[in-house]
Amino acid sequence: MLPFAQRNPQENRHAMYTFLSAAILCVVIGIGLSSCGSNAGSGSGSPQNPTPTTPAQVQKCGKVQTNPRGVVLKATDAKQAEDCFWQAFQKCSPASLVYTLTGVDTVTIRTFTIQSNGDHCSAVDAVQHTIVPAPLSAAKTYTCAGVTQKPDGLHFSNCGVDGDVVVSLQAQPNP
Repeated sequence: MLPFAQRNPQENRHAMYTFLSAAILCVVIGIGLSSCGSNAGSGSGSPQNPTPTTPAQVQKCGKVQTNPRGVVLKATDAKQAEDCFWQAFQKCSPASLVYTLTGVDTVTIRTFTIQSNGDHCSAVDAVQHTIVPAPLSAAKTYTCAGVTQKPDGLHFSNCGVDGDVVVSLQAQPNP
């Protein structure tokens, strides 16, 4: 007798289902892969230009940090960061400056950015606070009325509910 005829009919069904499942899976994968490139040659013959999705490059000017006594850390780097931000503001170029005020158990981070609103340039202040060990709060964002550079640092005027903000290069008490 033939060895095939002696097999269990249930084993034959199981082998057939396994084979058919694998074949169907291969067909589905093949259709999926072939459809990925189906738009490559279609259209009017003109090349498709991708639309850029990256925003304009923002110059990261650096940071100004204070210790709990209000003393600026890395004063030379802080001065360079302020000068960079001021120059970018005068040209209305996108730039950012991070100002971190550290207290004994508090941290306030102000991220200033420059935005062009058509013919007008403005500074935006995104403020976050925390009392250690809690995480930083969600940023509250204010548009400042103006920015000036003075010998003691950058002066941001009328920044929402916080009013005037001075990114000082001199020691000052922490609020």
